[in-house]
Amino acid sequence: MRLYTSPPPYVNRSSETDPLVPDKAFRRHSCSPDQYIWITLVAILAMAIAFALYASVFPLSSCNNPLDPDVRDRIRKEWDIECQEKLAKRVQWEREVEEHDRDIKERKTREEEERLRLNMFWTDTRSHTCTMYGIQEYTARLVNIPGDYNRRVEACMATPIQIHGIEYTAKWCEDHGPRNVTGHWEVDQHEPDCASYWNQYKDLGCASPGSGQRRIEHHLENIPDGGDWREFCATTPANFLEMQFMGSESCFHTIWGTYGLWVIDDESCQCN
Repeated sequence: MRLYTSPPPYVNRSSETDPLVPDKAFRRHSCSPDQYIWITLVAILAMAIAFALYASVFPLSSCNNPLDPDVRDRIRKEWDIECQEKLAKRVQWEREVEEHDRDIKERKTREEEERLRLNMFWTDTRSHTCTMYGIQEYTARLVNIPGDYNRRVEACMATPIQIHGIEYTAKWCEDHGPRNVTGHWEVDQHEPDCASYWNQYKDLGCASPGSGQRRIEHHLENIPDGGDWREFCATTPANFLEMQFMGSESCFHTIWGTYGLWVIDDESCQCN
């Protein structure tokens, strides 16, 4: 028994050209000149067949050759005819739109004349809660509507009402029958009960060191009963540091009330 204390020596008895399968000699295949000629002829024949097929599908003759002046003139005339057809269709479409708009206008005129003839009017005008800063909701009931009148919503939307001496048309209507047509308005003038305001200006300092921004806080006062504090906070104007805002940038509500927050640019906050 032979004992090895190290790997046996490596003897390279093969080369890269030796066959992987033993007992089979490796041979390089080459083409003779005659074979090259046959390959060339087959390639030329395949190209000829492909060209013939293409010519059968897309024949190139004097009738469709773009280099022929007569063909170019025919293509130009066909393009002009197509453009004229498109223009005629556009003119027809615009005429149909004008006729449609005219029909709508005439229908509205007839409905307005009929509404005035029937003498429809509003009654039971009532004010409701404030929806946002300076805006209050109103409702009223449209009366003197014939029982067989089927355009009650159109009449509701078209019939104006006077509130604080100013005419308004309904924002939306409810139709529950000839005797129960209700209009809704959002009035944005002369509504002091809906005028909330900011108080208790407070400088909260820089947003963060080097941010270049300062945080300002205000307390919102005079929110009407039933009003949404989010809506009033977002729509109550603010004026401070010679700047004007249409509302708060962000809002939060606590047991102490509603607060608005602003983040403004401040060069003094750029220093660390």
